[in-house]
Amino acid sequence: MSSDSVSPVYIVVLNYRGVDDTIACLQSLATLAYPDYHMIVVDNDSNDGSVQKLKAFKNDFSKDFLLIESPDNNGYSAGNNLAIKHILRLQEGPKEQKEEQKEEQNAYVWILNNDTTVEPTALTHMMQTARDTKGLVGPLILYPDKTYQQVGVKINWATGSLKGYKESELQEAMTVNALSGASMLVPLSVFKKIGLLDERYFLYCEDVEFSLRASRNNYPLSVSLKAKVYHAESASTGKTSLKTQYYHQRNRLKVLNQYAIGFEGMAIGLYSLFRLARSVVKSWFSTNPDKKASARVHLLAWQDYQQGIEGICPHQL
Repeated sequence: MSSDSVSPVYIVVLNYRGVDDTIACLQSLATLAYPDYHMIVVDNDSNDGSVQKLKAFKNDFSKDFLLIESPDNNGYSAGNNLAIKHILRLQEGPKEQKEEQKEEQNAYVWILNNDTTVEPTALTHMMQTARDTKGLVGPLILYPDKTYQQVGVKINWATGSLKGYKESELQEAMTVNALSGASMLVPLSVFKKIGLLDERYFLYCEDVEFSLRASRNNYPLSVSLKAKVYHAESASTGKTSLKTQYYHQRNRLKVLNQYAIGFEGMAIGLYSLFRLARSVVKSWFSTNPDKKASARVHLLAWQDYQQGIEGICPHQL
């Protein structure tokens, strides 16, 4: 890859009370073989000493990074959008900077969870796929023990289920229904055309929404299996926490009904209502407090979706 063909990549890492993971992620990013990348860390109002630790780490770190401090925690999308807005502003400058602006128009944004580490060649492989497809690209996402985790999200428009692709389905440069927000490479021009991440979701399914929005605007969603990213998964919220369950249930209904075509919305609604009823009825006969709590959260999520409640969960869970 010749230097004159290299596009700049801005890597956005969102921190919320996970500074040790964030530092490990940054240390991993410092090993990237790609020649032109810039790191941006957004602290999402952690209020736990994260900013001070990041500033101290920055002083001794081998690679420079920009630290943006959000005054409020308005969710995953809002935090990442702070960095994306900053990147977009970099293109706005005096007329004498036209050549630099032209270069920035070919820039990319790599949205990356703070609980990830990467292989040195990960970005190089994703960028090659991005050049070939002219679209958004995700990597092969593995657990820290190097076993398979996911490459993206498969959508069942009859039932409304959001599931990962099986390992047996994987193919190099395969297309997926939606990419994972844990690691998603996006041409900066895409944000200019279709807008930023949707902040109404607060947490979870915003990656599915953005992927569907991009896909409906004719941007392909591809995966580079040669690009490997290791993801601890839900380190900040807990994979099965009640809040995680709430956001998944509420936002899943929101995004699927937003993009459903024809009778898909009706089918998803009916099947989701069946799943809710089944969950509630099972909880009546269960002595497991976790199942009872899950059923209650499922019901709250359904009710809030019906009432159009968005953003942060209004309930004490």
